[in-house]
Amino acid sequence: METETPPSIRPESSRGARRRVLPLAALVAVGIVAAIVVILVSVLPRSSGGQGPLIVEGRGTLGLAQPAAIGQAISVSGPFVVRNTSDQTVRLDRVEMVGLPDGIYRGAYVLPWPPSKTPFSDALTYRVPRNGRALPGVTVAPHAQAWIVIGLTAKRGQHQWKHIDILYHDRGAAYRRHAAIKGAVCGGKRKYKTPCDIPASHTTG
Repeated sequence: METETPPSIRPESSRGARRRVLPLAALVAVGIVAAIVVILVSVLPRSSGGQGPLIVEGRGTLGLAQPAAIGQAISVSGPFVVRNTSDQTVRLDRVEMVGLPDGIYRGAYVLPWPPSKTPFSDALTYRVPRNGRALPGVTVAPHAQAWIVIGLTAKRGQHQWKHIDILYHDRGAAYRRHAAIKGAVCGGKRKYKTPCDIPASHTTG
């Protein structure tokens, strides 16, 4: 009687198995990276290159100058009031004092407008009140107004800014609104005797 020899089954080498697994792992990795890229592109606001629906209330240029003791925290406002002219909520990201040296800007917060008290142009203190909301992330409802207060630190000498920019976004589009508010913060040993000049306006004629 002849006995049938069972077929021999040799286990696949680990090298061959790795050759099959590696391409699959690579495809998975590529898919994850692609998914991350898609998520980032969809989440990060795109720049529109314009000033957008947020406008600054008032006309003309506002100038502010505040002398203070060296190291003193101060608040400047104007009052600095903005209005959202769109039908969508906008989110304020940050405020930039164009031309102001680093280390002087402390932060900014938003108050309701119209205010419950008499608005101020500047003050020798900086503190976010209970009804204030600190940037970034403050939202302004459609067709609503907001009062922006900016905190600075007085450093030795005179330090000026040319204008203020508000960076904000809505529905994924990023904007930069220019505000014609210029000024100076001046630090000295005697705060009331420290020269403090508003930047000059350049005129042609």
